[in-house]
Amino acid sequence: MKIKLLPILAIFAFGCLPQNSFASAPKDSTKKSAVFAEPKEVLPEFPGGQEKLTTFIKSNLRPIPGAAGKRIILYFVVEKTGKLNHIKVIKGATPAINNEAIRVLKLSPKWKPGSQNGVIRRVAYTTAVVF
Repeated sequence: MKIKLLPILAIFAFGCLPQNSFASAPKDSTKKSAVFAEPKEVLPEFPGGQEKLTTFIKSNLRPIPGAAGKRIILYFVVEKTGKLNHIKVIKGATPAINNEAIRVLKLSPKWKPGSQNGVIRRVAYTTAVVF
């Protein structure tokens, strides 16, 4: 039964291919092709980079009972000015642990804002806070 279905499936699969995939279209060499530059996107950055952000978070976290080893994922928006807004917990633990992670992120100095094609933009960002 399985062997009889194989040729039928092969014919069905071949029939589903686009018709022009085997034909080559004639190339017009007289037309000039346009060159488009890749969009250049630069993500926001904590002053000093990711390593400094980790150091900043660890140095400002207050000890909370039961928080050891907990990992909180935070979402926020880096504004054009570098200020952080709309800080929210995506994946959290207890309310006390979540609030401490938010508190520390609110203490953050201004970030280097993100840009797209040289234009400064608001950029959504996520980071982890590990207790």
